[in-house]
Amino acid sequence: MSNTYVYNDINDKELAAFYYKTKKLWLPNYMSSVSVEGGIVSTAEEVMIFMKEFFKGRFFPKEKIEGLKKWNLLLPPPGIFYYGVGLEKLPVPRILSPIKPIKEIIGFWGQSGSFAWYNSDTGLYFSGTTNQSNGFGHNATGNAIVKIIKSVL
Repeated sequence: MSNTYVYNDINDKELAAFYYKTKKLWLPNYMSSVSVEGGIVSTAEEVMIFMKEFFKGRFFPKEKIEGLKKWNLLLPPPGIFYYGVGLEKLPVPRILSPIKPIKEIIGFWGQSGSFAWYNSDTGLYFSGTTNQSNGFGHNATGNAIVKIIKSVL
């Protein structure tokens, strides 16, 4: 993964800009201070490689992944976030897929609008960025992921 690194040089201008609505954000001091919670720079392709290898059990036995799923509700509705140990769960209300429920979409949201998700029922992986830090990108991405999964269930 030659394009993935911890952002720690505030003069590094290689990463793509992210936005709050239409306002371009440039926060190098912030990005360099949060390496453990989102200061990692990568490409969608390399995030996809990481996700596939993670869920295949390359980093530790696949059986251990279940132990990471100790979901804690972080925010009340409508901003529902379930966090486990190093993973998040994208909640899918039964009403959105009543005939074939979507049991689980797990992965993470990045603070700059990046995302990486996996659905074990379909074997589908999703990675990319919306370059939005305001929540609208998260919402649009979550809706698209649910729609795609429903189309193949």
